[in-house]
Amino acid sequence: MSSDEKPLARGSTTTCVNCDDLGWVCENHPGRPWDSPRACTCGGAGAPCPACNFTNEGAPRMPEGFRVEVDKDAGDTEVLLPM
Repeated sequence: MSSDEKPLARGSTTTCVNCDDLGWVCENHPGRPWDSPRACTCGGAGAPCPACNFTNEGAPRMPEGFRVEVDKDAGDTEVLLPM
């Protein structure tokens, strides 16, 4: 849950120890960030952080670099996440 500041490996600080302020955690292990130096390595999907990225209305905050591409001719939607 959101708590005291905790240093990260890259020298910055964080206020949410679940997601390292990224807003996303491992779906299978919600106490582990989905993408950070401490990221969970189980291969599970990402999920909004229950401590800092929840909302009763609308979509949760998306990861930096997130974009959706829609191919109108094929009717396909592709979600692209930063690498």
